Amino acid sequence: MQTVKIAETSAKSILKELASAFETRYTEEYGEAYIEFSNEYGEGKISGINFPNGVGIFRFETRLNEDTCLDFHGDLIHPFKFVYVTEGRLDHSFRDEDIVHHIEKNQSVIIGANSGSGNKIMFPGDIPISVVMLDVDRQKFVDQLTFPLEEMDDIYHGIFADTNAMRTLYHHTQYSLKMSYLIQELRDFTTPGLERVSYYGAKALELLTFILMLYRDDAQPEDSQSVIRQKDLDKVKLVILQIDQNIAEIGNISSLAKSVDITESKLQEGFQVLFNCSVHEYIQRKRMETAMLLLLKTDKTIKEIVYEIGLNSRSHFSKIFKEKYGMTPTAVREKK
Repeated sequence: MQTVKIAETSAKSILKELASAFETRYTEEYGEAYIEFSNEYGEGKISGINFPNGVGIFRFETRLNEDTCLDFHGDLIHPFKFVYVTEGRLDHSFRDEDIVHHIEKNQSVIIGANSGSGNKIMFPGDIPISVVMLDVDRQKFVDQLTFPLEEMDDIYHGIFADTNAMRTLYHHTQYSLKMSYLIQELRDFTTPGLERVSYYGAKALELLTFILMLYRDDAQPEDSQSVIRQKDLDKVKLVILQIDQNIAEIGNISSLAKSVDITESKLQEGFQVLFNCSVHEYIQRKRMETAMLLLLKTDKTIKEIVYEIGLNSRSHFSKIFKEKYGMTPTAVREKK
């Protein structure tokens, strides 16, 4: 295993150490540090930037030829690390512990090493790995708050009040669907320069907000959790399949949620994230699309079509059909 020892905490220092280890060129633009390589060590693009509020954001897109450990050590107080794995996997251990944590795709962790320890983050070799990592400088973050630390909610006070790193923190969870979309937005944003720096600064805070919301939500009993996680997406997709394949006999929102063991609020949020509409609006849209297809491709009567899409009233059907398509079902049939 290759080990890269990193004693500093700033993005520029870390990227310079990585540039040296991977024998590649270090560059900077608008305060953001970059390295890119394709050589005997493998392939990779790594970037990092720190903001005045104490938040830093790093992106790793790598495929290394051998297992590689980033060994964050030294006497400095290490930042909190909020890690999001979007492809591949990582392993983590604290320098003063033998326990190895496995972080899989679609999972996130909050890592806080105590002052006598540090972090070992291991990238397995020969697999593509995509990671977004937030570093939060404890003291800088607290100093920029606009309210006394004592007013912070107890659940967050336990994290941020520990500016001297007296305790170890490790919290492992699946990241939420909103976090997944935020990370994708980061990957899709390619505008360089000041716009990129401003965008990354805003998204870093947004991402931090959602991981803290998830951290609070994880403390609740599972049946009381309101944040939709990546694991819930499979259940939302099962409901979508039910609607698409059985529009004539689809139940109400409550029965749909119960059929896949998900709360109604999570089901609604899933549809908002995926389609920017409610479950009812999606069902309505699917009914109208199915009706249009039946009008154009079959000789079924309008009454039969109304029944086939799960409605009872022909007049109601005609009203909502015209609202969507600007013409009545009868007019569509006559044009056919």
